[in-house]
Amino acid sequence: MATATIPQVNYVTDNSGKPLFVQLSIQDWTSFIEEYQRLVTLLQFKSQLKNAFREIRQIQKGEKSATTLSEFLHEL
Repeated sequence: MATATIPQVNYVTDNSGKPLFVQLSIQDWTSFIEEYQRLVTLLQFKSQLKNAFREIRQIQKGEKSATTLSEFLHEL
């Protein structure tokens, strides 16, 4: 995994010097978008995993019925 580096940015400011926009190189923008998409995918996986463990606890407590492998495969 690559280490994150802080990209070189240029700030666009208003007349009082308050930053309004940030300009990045295309390479830095592409890297940012790739990292953002990786993190979104990771968060989705984490959420699905949490739901799976919650469902396992419900099955173990008898609050939810389990699906057999045969039933699961039949649904595909």
